Amino acid sequence: MDRNSVIGLVLISLIMIVWMQFMAPEKKPLQDIDKPAVTLQEEVAPVNDVPAAAAMPESYGEFSAMSDGEEKLLTVENEYFTAVLSSRGATLKSMMLKKHLDSSREQFNLIRKNDSGALSLFFLTQAGKQIDTRDLYFSTAFTESQVKVGADNQFSVTYRLDVAPEKNIVITYTFSGDSYAIGYDISMNGFASEIAGNEFQLQWDGGLVHSEKNDDDELHNSWAAAYMGGSLLKLDASDQSKTYREEQSGVAGWVAARTKYFVAAMIPSSETEGVYLAGKRLAGGPFENYTTALKFRVPSDESSFKESLRLYVGPIDYNVLNALGVNLEKIMDFGWDWLTRPFAEYIILPIFDLLNKFIDNYGLIIIIFAFLIKLVTYPLTMASTKSMKKMSALQPMMKEIQEKYKDNPAKLQSELGRIYKEAGVNPLGGCLPVVLQMPLLFAMFYVFRSSIQLRQHGFLWANDLSVPDSILDFGFSIPLYGDHIALFPILMAVAVFLQQKITPTAQTNDQMKAMIYIFPVMMLLFFNNMPAGLGLYYLMFNVFSIAQTWYINKTASTDDLPALSPVVAAPPKAPKKKKNARKR
Repeated sequence: MDRNSVIGLVLISLIMIVWMQFMAPEKKPLQDIDKPAVTLQEEVAPVNDVPAAAAMPESYGEFSAMSDGEEKLLTVENEYFTAVLSSRGATLKSMMLKKHLDSSREQFNLIRKNDSGALSLFFLTQAGKQIDTRDLYFSTAFTESQVKVGADNQFSVTYRLDVAPEKNIVITYTFSGDSYAIGYDISMNGFASEIAGNEFQLQWDGGLVHSEKNDDDELHNSWAAAYMGGSLLKLDASDQSKTYREEQSGVAGWVAARTKYFVAAMIPSSETEGVYLAGKRLAGGPFENYTTALKFRVPSDESSFKESLRLYVGPIDYNVLNALGVNLEKIMDFGWDWLTRPFAEYIILPIFDLLNKFIDNYGLIIIIFAFLIKLVTYPLTMASTKSMKKMSALQPMMKEIQEKYKDNPAKLQSELGRIYKEAGVNPLGGCLPVVLQMPLLFAMFYVFRSSIQLRQHGFLWANDLSVPDSILDFGFSIPLYGDHIALFPILMAVAVFLQQKITPTAQTNDQMKAMIYIFPVMMLLFFNNMPAGLGLYYLMFNVFSIAQTWYINKTASTDDLPALSPVVAAPPKAPKKKKNARKR
């Protein structure tokens, strides 16, 4: 490895290290729905007996009669989750995923505000009353408390809020047996001129519960977002002293709140009036509270308004999100859209999915992936190693040139250029494979940090390939290194050292010799806090590199070096005339 290669690697490593500092009730039997391909939906009879307005408390205006009632809960279970709906607000109070557990490997409720629920309609009446439907009690004709939806079935439940004759709000949930997506239909009747500004919001309040052990990492990967005009509008409540808010008008594809591995999104089917995002980091604990909302306009000249949406409360799985067809996969952070994201979406994930059809163990998939990358880059590595061997063979002549023209930089560069040209070598050829592989390495960093596929999948001593493979926890943190010892990075550092030792080099000075030891240490510091999957990948990449370099060293030679022109002796310097010489 020549000087230019090492300098390039050092600069890249420094950038990576600095970058990382800124990144660092009893259950009852369920009612089964087994009728094939049937949609079950009950009708809610309208309630026309509304108490007189004079008897209502004034806090909610004409909605006050609905602020008192009895809450009824409905548990809906399908293949992927168990959800709990409440008649108080016709809201979602619980969402427990079956295939994804928390860091203790137990089921957990994704909904943070499980007392009041997460979903609600929010608007202001012409009388100036602020209405949040979670404060109101809806009626429903469905009498069961639990229902299980079969794989090929659907189940719908309707909640109705009768404010006055011909004035009501109807909300219908539709569950599929084999999908995370939930249908959410709104019907507002008789409110054409009753809502201030003719506008209401459908909001998700409270964000999502943290599921991972590392709260700092969870906070770093939690934010709210909206997809508008083909781009992502992101709000991250990173500063505890600030309250964040973003409000924009226009058509939105979706709004969402996410944590590291899970997301709650609302997807409209028609044009929206805009979006509202708000966030605040709570002082009482490591949590960021987010509210996301879609704005809709109620036409003043129409008696009813209807909107159909989809709710997605589930894992951040690229294939599942992409299948929704609304660009919800954009919520995944794959780095730079113009560089690392294409590598993640079109190379890494497709290859992983293909290999996963035949191999269940993701550790083996990573090893095979590393081998494939080395196979693809073999021609580059071969050319690079041959170039460095030639550079090494040219060192005696280059040192002679440097000595003769040390006082003439222009001539020195000219002669060095001549030597490179006649020998057919590129002084930067040694670092070209490294530079070409850096986007892939960065893309893999993002994939391993954000993709749920590796989460809680183990390999060898690593229990979870999505977090560091710690074999010893200190209980305190060492600057730049961390609070634990991870084994994959240590093995990787050893492999990097061995790789450098057997790689031809054109430099023999003390500084370059020191880099053989410094660079592995830098890589160890960087990868100690990286996901174990990334450490495994780079370890195997270097192991395959060692084997590849050994083979090239055995088969490549410098016999094909052309005969080079001898070094031209530097012309003698003309003697200087003395200033005080006598004139003749």
